[in-house]
Amino acid sequence: MNMVLTGLSKSEIDFYEMECPYNGIDTCMASFSLMLIDNKQRETCCGTDNYDNCPMFLSKVLRRG
Repeated sequence: MNMVLTGLSKSEIDFYEMECPYNGIDTCMASFSLMLIDNKQRETCCGTDNYDNCPMFLSKVLRRG
């Protein structure tokens, strides 16, 4: 999911670049079924720069490859 980040400060842009690009409001946009994301996964993977350890993110990248 690409986002246009206009009118944001550098700190706000850095915040958005830290999150998983497939992080939906309450669903994982990387999964085929748009599965719900629980709070624990959101805190450990989706909202941090550690999302590359997420199985849904890795499978999405492998499917695109």
